[in-house]
Amino acid sequence: MLTTFTPFGTMHAVTAGVFAVSMAVASVLGRRWKGTRRELVFRRTWAWSIVAWQLGAVAYWARPSAFDLATSLPLQLCDVAVWVAPFALLTQKRWLRAVLYFWAIGLSTQAFFTPVLAEGPAHPKFWLFWIGHTQIVGSAIYDVVALGFRPRGRDFLIGTAANLVYFAAVMPLNLMYGVNYGFVGNITPEHRTLIDSLGPWPLRLVWIFLLVHTIMLALWLVWPLAAWMVRGRRPLAAGG
Repeated sequence: MLTTFTPFGTMHAVTAGVFAVSMAVASVLGRRWKGTRRELVFRRTWAWSIVAWQLGAVAYWARPSAFDLATSLPLQLCDVAVWVAPFALLTQKRWLRAVLYFWAIGLSTQAFFTPVLAEGPAHPKFWLFWIGHTQIVGSAIYDVVALGFRPRGRDFLIGTAANLVYFAAVMPLNLMYGVNYGFVGNITPEHRTLIDSLGPWPLRLVWIFLLVHTIMLALWLVWPLAAWMVRGRRPLAAGG
């Protein structure tokens, strides 16, 4: 049980649950401390811990005994998103926060439901996977809950542009070397994911594009829709 990880089993549920609770607690504390030095120190510590952990992860995968062109390069979307996270939290630049929001909540959350992982807690890969994805998703949730980030229409366009730049960067590598960075190569993941339901390559690239941007569109629209519903209820509430 400690050496093998099976998706959709008890360990999967417990692991995802523990990290989900940790993200919720951190976000609640950050919201409570908003505007104080305590929150700033907490956020900076979290951000720099991401940098330190990811430098260690890059070194781990770069070891000659572990290096594999198909998996070791830090070019998966989550590998890029995890570097966006600390700089979004540290600088609070709008475009970084936008990319983090859509890539983390819209895409990286998929790892919690269909983890592409075979190793259990006794292996470093287990911790690299779960802590890395928690750093991405947790940072985005913290930015929304504690720091009040709300996406606008322009942020959706920024997220779309970031997707196009990313896919344009990894597709030549995928085609040239037969790898699957971004899950857009002509390879089906070893472990079952949503991609298995999208049909054969290259047609599934169309469905991936449409699915990704539909999710992103929903993640943007939920905020103006919620604001509209709140405004619509105010007169009724005021009138008793």
